[in-house]
Amino acid sequence: MTFDHCHTLQTEAFYLGHVIEGSAGSKGTVLLLLALLLTPFSAQAQSDYGFNFEKTGSAGFQALKIGIGARESALGEAASSLTNDANAVFWNVGALPLISGPTVYLTHNEWLVNSRVDALVAAVPVKSYTFGLSVMNFGIESYEETTATDPEGTGRMVSAGDLMVGLAAAKRFTDRLTIGLQVKYVREQLDQDVFSNVLFDVGTLYYTGFRQLRLAFTIQHFGASVNGLRESFRMPLLFRMSVADDLVDMQTFRLSTSFELVHPTDNNEWVNWGIESVFLNMLSLRAGYRFQVDEGDFSLGAGLALRQIAIFQMHLDYAYVPYGDLLGVTHRITLGLSRR
Repeated sequence: MTFDHCHTLQTEAFYLGHVIEGSAGSKGTVLLLLALLLTPFSAQAQSDYGFNFEKTGSAGFQALKIGIGARESALGEAASSLTNDANAVFWNVGALPLISGPTVYLTHNEWLVNSRVDALVAAVPVKSYTFGLSVMNFGIESYEETTATDPEGTGRMVSAGDLMVGLAAAKRFTDRLTIGLQVKYVREQLDQDVFSNVLFDVGTLYYTGFRQLRLAFTIQHFGASVNGLRESFRMPLLFRMSVADDLVDMQTFRLSTSFELVHPTDNNEWVNWGIESVFLNMLSLRAGYRFQVDEGDFSLGAGLALRQIAIFQMHLDYAYVPYGDLLGVTHRITLGLSRR
């Protein structure tokens, strides 16, 4: 979604129009402090699941880690403190209350090696709550089976893919703090073998009161291990900690940036950085960089906000993310419709 005048109105409403009573505000502050205190301990406890060797490739359901949303992908995936539309369910479910009305987002991702990712999100605010329903499908191009006795192919086609269905709920606890929870059903098919699980996401977004500085804390893909084939495999648990601010905030121009630390339990940590400029509340230009990753470090993108289309606002976003000469380039497109 283009980071436009709609976001400015949302932010003003966030500060001026949704202040909860003092007791609720205190409760929300306590919850935030607990989250801040528990996150490092949780990260340490879950950091290796008892493994004392390289963690790469030690978890399943890797499709859950593919970035959904052209805007967020163009920002180098430094998105948990910048996302403010329905695609927040894929980055920080705690940011879901920033939408101002019923919203539907469609994303198509031309992924690596002729695979593809398609996602649909619908979200609606109800008083101080916001609810979201999301569906994500990942599929690879079918290929012919080969065996030791038929190295040239057996004639049988093999397919694989992942399906995710999520139900999210988020709430404004104070004029500065939102917290969200998402439960997800995930299913993975590897030829004739099928595995499924139920996972949880928890996210928070906190406006500090200084400028537009905000902090985000997210735990994603939390769930039990799954037994499959000859051994069990764990989930791709992610911890995200992010900070964002609007460096320039004028009526005709906005410049925002974000830094994000990502701590996976099945790989080494990396840092995401993104920057977004918005002109005349219509055209957005974006760039991002992911530090300490092997491929897919650099990203570019743009967005266009089209207003007064019937009763809807339409947003079109695109992201260009190269993965080197071997894997090629990925293209991501998102179309959003929202009603205020």
